[in-house]
Amino acid sequence: MPATIRPNRKRALAALALVVVTAYLGLALLDSGSDQPGWQTRESFDFLHKWLGRRSEALSKSPVVIVYLDLDSFTAVQLNPGEPWPRRLHAQLVKRLSAAGARAVVFDIVFSDAGPDAAGDSEFADAIRASGNVILAGEFNDNQSYLTGEDKLRLGLRKYVPPLDHFATNAVAWGLASHKIDDDFVVRRYFAGSGSEKLPSLTWATALWLRLPVVEGANASSRANNGWLRYYGPALTIPNVNIPTALAESGVQKDFFKDKIVFVGARPMVNSFNQNQDQFRSPFHLWERGRALFIPGVEIHATEMFNLARGDGLRRPSPGVEFVIVLLSGTVLGVGLVLFRPLAATIVALACAGLCFGLAVWSFNGNVFFPWAVVVAGQIPVALSGSWLFHFQDWFFTRRRLNAKIREQAALIDKANDAILVQSLDGKILYANPAAEKLYGWNLEALQKEDVHNEMSSPDEDSARVAHDTALQRGEWNGELRQQTRTGQVVIVASRWTLIRDNAGRPETVLLINSDVTEKKNLEAQFLRTQRMNTIGTLAGGMAHDLNNALAPVLLGTQLLRRRATDEESRNLLGLMETSTHRGAEMVRQVLLFARGRGGEFERLVLPPLVKELEKLVKETFPRNITVERFLPEDLWPVRGNPTQLHQILLNLCVNARDAMPDGGKLSFMADNVTLDAIEAATIPEGRAGEFVSLTVSDTGTGMPPEVRARIFEPFFTTKGEGRGTGIGLSTVVRILKSHEGFLRVESEPGAGTTFEIFLPHAIDAGVVTDGDQPIETPRGQGELILVVDDERAICELVSDGLASHGYRVLTAANGEEAMSMLQKYRDEVRLVITDGSMPVMDGVQTMVALRRVKQGLPVIYSSADADPENADIKDASAFLRKPFSLVELLATVHRCLQQASASRQK
Repeated sequence: MPATIRPNRKRALAALALVVVTAYLGLALLDSGSDQPGWQTRESFDFLHKWLGRRSEALSKSPVVIVYLDLDSFTAVQLNPGEPWPRRLHAQLVKRLSAAGARAVVFDIVFSDAGPDAAGDSEFADAIRASGNVILAGEFNDNQSYLTGEDKLRLGLRKYVPPLDHFATNAVAWGLASHKIDDDFVVRRYFAGSGSEKLPSLTWATALWLRLPVVEGANASSRANNGWLRYYGPALTIPNVNIPTALAESGVQKDFFKDKIVFVGARPMVNSFNQNQDQFRSPFHLWERGRALFIPGVEIHATEMFNLARGDGLRRPSPGVEFVIVLLSGTVLGVGLVLFRPLAATIVALACAGLCFGLAVWSFNGNVFFPWAVVVAGQIPVALSGSWLFHFQDWFFTRRRLNAKIREQAALIDKANDAILVQSLDGKILYANPAAEKLYGWNLEALQKEDVHNEMSSPDEDSARVAHDTALQRGEWNGELRQQTRTGQVVIVASRWTLIRDNAGRPETVLLINSDVTEKKNLEAQFLRTQRMNTIGTLAGGMAHDLNNALAPVLLGTQLLRRRATDEESRNLLGLMETSTHRGAEMVRQVLLFARGRGGEFERLVLPPLVKELEKLVKETFPRNITVERFLPEDLWPVRGNPTQLHQILLNLCVNARDAMPDGGKLSFMADNVTLDAIEAATIPEGRAGEFVSLTVSDTGTGMPPEVRARIFEPFFTTKGEGRGTGIGLSTVVRILKSHEGFLRVESEPGAGTTFEIFLPHAIDAGVVTDGDQPIETPRGQGELILVVDDERAICELVSDGLASHGYRVLTAANGEEAMSMLQKYRDEVRLVITDGSMPVMDGVQTMVALRRVKQGLPVIYSSADADPENADIKDASAFLRKPFSLVELLATVHRCLQQASASRQK
């Protein structure tokens, strides 16, 4: 069927009604005569600015620059920000700008009262007179404009405040520092001055004094008052510096102020509208957050001056032109969209919206602003909805006529691959095509029996009943049903139920079309299981950073306490805590390696120390009614593996054994050297012949029936109940064993306990066997000063304590900025820096680069919980410490880096 429809009387009436509604809506949304622009005008203005972004071509030759009085200005001259800025410094600024060749100096600060320092006032007045190009600000408080004073920012109501006579008489002009502020605190319209008071605005007074082309001609001020601002970018886009930078001879380029109109004003820091300051919402606020939402008042004045100097301020069409535009668009949309089917009408509507927006952008670039959202967000959606409504009712009546033809096409049903059935209104099956007989296994005669029909629907009787009732009430139903075949197999079908009516429109039968989606559902379930595993890997990798940060102070604190402990019991307990922390950190490292697609490091080791350590842990943490025994021969062969992963295997098996013995029992560890031949290996799943170390973990618990034993290694399968088991412990055991080229077998019977026997290959290659930690000498410092940078306070304090207790002096900083301040203060004394990788303000790499700019060749130790030491940026560090690190590792790394730095200096 073609997209367009031949016109008829019904369509013509619908088009006429739609034209009236759409045109009326457009006229209602226009705000040409309103004091405040409506939402559609505001959004049109803001979106165009955000869409077009920064106007780099205009900013490259900016006629305007800004000198800010900000917090850094007070800090630079060591003044209290709560006190007024000294006018002697204003005088210095005027002299500096005059000497730099500024075209005009415009103060967006109201000097309405005498300052606390009369000499400063006189110096400032003399500087204004000597400069001969200073324009000052007054304030006309109209419609809640904001006043920038020297000591505070306040809201005024309908009065004007001129500059102090002492200053005004020496200035070349003064104007009102006011704006036209919209209800959402955005300044979009230009304010040239108060016509009733005959007082120009600050920027218009500047333009008059400069004799810019925009002020020429009759009624120039009235025309300007009807103008709209063009912003050149977000806040701080116009070239700007603060006062200390402007005063410094080397603070800016030589010609930065030459022939420029310089605006001087405050740059307050606000984050919400309940702070009453000279700062307004930015038209670039869409998709912005925090301080990007706001723009200082002085920058708005500078933007106005920018518009006046370039002559590219915006203007809106006259109300008559806007009336014609919305009337024409309402007519075109109302008539046009009704001619198309819904899909085609939607495409046409989108095309019209795009065209309208494109024209708005084109006219915007030509300095004409039209509230295009009236058409795009108002008229187009209404016209499209009306078109949809018209075609929906047309489709509804056409569908009723087409239903009568279904019976004529019944002969084609027999050839369909889907199961097609026809039911009477009471649910009895009247017809089934061959595909239905093949799917369910019953012929038509059997399906027509009530007991067979009930058996087929038995897996999901309630859903089948809902589908039948819905089809009778609403004419159709779509969904999935679980049904049973003759062999007892449950299949899942995508079922579509349609109510068939006779020629008179009365309900007659129900047509069912069922598609077998059982295999598809099985594939989806398998995909979801795989996706869950991938998600767990991703989440585990993300959690590793936080876990390592949490373990770092535990490990350092434990080691420091252990060194200070005097009684043996405390030292033993702290030693156990230290070993467990090391084990946890290694497990986190394995998680990181898994998340990054790498395996753990393997080494040649013997199992007895690992089993003894786990036995000690079990005895101290498991219930007292569980006894532990072990049988470990002294001549046990070494194996090659990762100790943390093997520890994880044994721990998972022990936890399962504990849960299987709620009333207590016996947990046994046994190991032996075994040689499997081909016949014996064939009796073990995935077994193979060779020399192996056999490690058996057995319990006297409840045991497992065969149907449970067959599924225990499936991911997420658990029998522990909701909230107790995850179902991934034994699947993890199998995965780790495969990575070690090992295998296992399980023996279990209900009431007879369970035995897991693990086989690990004999490590025949020569090498040092690892059976414990070797003591490492801890070097001491010679009073070297070390800067520790970390946003974790606990880590900072413990690292500092450890270093201080071994002969070093320590400075600490919570972020990169504090570290910069510390290094600048103690530049000659700091010998080495230890920095965290993830910190606010500046990360570890940025901090390292910034510190080395201050002191070249400074040794930096990079510490991180999750960073990759192979990263190119991190390789620039003198050394890398992975959190959590031990005190021994810390001291050894510090000592090595200091020695290397000393050797480099001697060369």
